[in-house]
Amino acid sequence: MKLTFLILLLLITFHLFLLANLQFTAWPEMLSYPYLKNSGFLLYKDMIHPYPPVLTLTLSYLYKFFGANLNTLRFFSWCIILSSDLLVWLVTKEISKKNATALIAVALYVLTQPFLEGNMMWFDVALVPLLLLGALFLLRKNLLLSGIFLALAGFTKQTGGLFYLAMLVYVIWHDRSAFLRPGLKKSVISFLFGPLIFGGALLVRLIQEGALEGFWKWVIFYPSFYWSKFPNYVLINPESREWFLILLLFIPTFLFFTKNRPLLRERNWQIMLVFLSLSVLSVYPRFSFFHFQTTLAFLSITSACFLVSLSKRIQLVVGVAFLGLIYWTIWPWVRLEWNAETRFYGKEDLKLSAELKDLRSNKIFLQGLQSGLYALSSTTPPKPWSDNFGWYLEMPGVQEEIITKWEENPPDTVVWRTPSQGNWHDLGTYQPTKIVNWISKNYMKEKELQPGIWVWRKIKI
Repeated sequence: MKLTFLILLLLITFHLFLLANLQFTAWPEMLSYPYLKNSGFLLYKDMIHPYPPVLTLTLSYLYKFFGANLNTLRFFSWCIILSSDLLVWLVTKEISKKNATALIAVALYVLTQPFLEGNMMWFDVALVPLLLLGALFLLRKNLLLSGIFLALAGFTKQTGGLFYLAMLVYVIWHDRSAFLRPGLKKSVISFLFGPLIFGGALLVRLIQEGALEGFWKWVIFYPSFYWSKFPNYVLINPESREWFLILLLFIPTFLFFTKNRPLLRERNWQIMLVFLSLSVLSVYPRFSFFHFQTTLAFLSITSACFLVSLSKRIQLVVGVAFLGLIYWTIWPWVRLEWNAETRFYGKEDLKLSAELKDLRSNKIFLQGLQSGLYALSSTTPPKPWSDNFGWYLEMPGVQEEIITKWEENPPDTVVWRTPSQGNWHDLGTYQPTKIVNWISKNYMKEKELQPGIWVWRKIKI
C-alpha cells in the first residue's frame, strides 16, 4: 500500500510539473466575472452571466482574500486538476478493486489531460472533480453525497445538471420493482436533498436581488432556445488531426466493452457508461478539448481497465504504441505551448491594462477587448454590462435595455478596438450595432492608445 501511495504521489507531482511548464490559459471570464461580482455587480441583474453561480462565487471569495490575479487563478486551477487525479484513482479502485488498475488510470490521465487544453480554469474543468465525486458515491451507494456533488455540478454549468437528471432516472429505473417501497422512496429523497437545498438557497437569493428573470433568461431560456440559431455558435468541426486523436482515445474503451459485454449488465458499469456518454454529449455546442475534460477522466478509467485485461506483454506493446500515437498527434501543440506566456495575461495584456488604469476614469467600457482587462486594470464598466458576444447582444431588446440604463449613468470613457475583417458575427469582428451607434453619437475619439485601440471620451453638453 505504501508503494501505491508513493507512485500516486509521484504521478501527481509529475502532473504539476507538466502544468507548471505548459502554457496556462487565463480565460477573461475567470477574472472578470468574479472581479465584477466583488465590485458590486449582481450576476444576473447588473451583468450578463450565462452560467450557474458556483464557480464564479468560489473565485470571487478567493479573490477577496488573495486578489484577482494570475497566481490566485493558477493555484486554484491546479488544485482542482490535481484533485481530479486523486479522484480518478478512487473511482477506478472502486470499480476495479485493483490498485494497479487505478494507478494506470491516473497515469493515462496525467499523460493526456495537460496536453489537451487542460491547463486552465473553465467551467468544464471545474466539473471534473464534482462529477467524479458524484460517480464515486453513486458506486458506493451513498445517494445523499452523490446527489449533493451532482447538484453542485449542475449549479456550476448547465451540462452538469444532465448528469444529475440521468442518475435520478437511473436510480428510479434500477429499483423500479420496488418503486412504492419505503427503501426506494428514502433513496430518492436522499438523492433529491442536494438540488433542493442548493436550489432553494439560490432561489431565495435571486428573489432578494430581483435577478430571477435574468437567471431564467441567461442560464436557461436563451441557451436552450435561441443561441443555437446564431451563426457559428454551434461549432462541432474538429480538424483531421483532432478527429484522429479522438478516435485513438476511444479505441481502448470500445474494445473493452466489446470484449466484456456482460459487464454492461452490472450496475457499476452501467453508471460508468452513462457518465461517459453524457460527458461526450456535453461537448456540444462548441467542440474544443477543454470541453472534453470530463470525457478524458472517464476514458482514462475505462482505458486502464482494458489494458489490465490484456496479458503483460501485450499491455506493454499496446500501451507504448497508444501513447506514442497520441504524442505524435499532439506534439505540434506541445512544442508551441512549452514555457509559453500565459494566454490573456501576457506582456501586451499587462501593458494595455496599465494604460487603461492611467486613463483614471470612473467607468470604462471596453468594446472589442477581452473582459479580463477590467480586473487587470482595476476598472469597472457601467451597469448593465455584457461581454462582446453576438449571441448575448443580439437577443431581443438587450441592446435597447443597455442603452436606456447607460443614458442614466453613462461610462466616462470607451476604449474601442477596431474590428478585424471577417463575417459580421465572427469573434473579433462583431459589433453590436445599436450600442456602437449610441457610442458614436455621444462620444468623441480622443487618442490612439495602441495600434487599432482608440480612446473615446464622453461629449460634454
